[in-house]
Amino acid sequence: MMESDGDKAFYTVTMANVYADQGRYEEAARIYRYLLDQTPDRLDLQKALDEVSANLPQAPRQWPDVSDRVEQWVKMILTYNRLGQLQRTRISADRPE
Repeated sequence: MMESDGDKAFYTVTMANVYADQGRYEEAARIYRYLLDQTPDRLDLQKALDEVSANLPQAPRQWPDVSDRVEQWVKMILTYNRLGQLQRTRISADRPE
């Protein structure tokens, strides 16, 4: 498995084909996308990417978009932290000096 995208020396059509043949569709798709970025007019690469992408798992349609929930969660954490700061400030202000 390729550990990082930093070393693109092995990003070749042959390597993508090997990954696809092994059922390692995500790795193959990553290479095909990279190669298409370099040579967008290669229809053979687009076709290969489409074939590999068809084998990638898709999120179920009933899954909600989680971005709104993540945003709510972050706001609640920030509010919780701010309330904690206010409470600590109040406690320290109530202490006699």
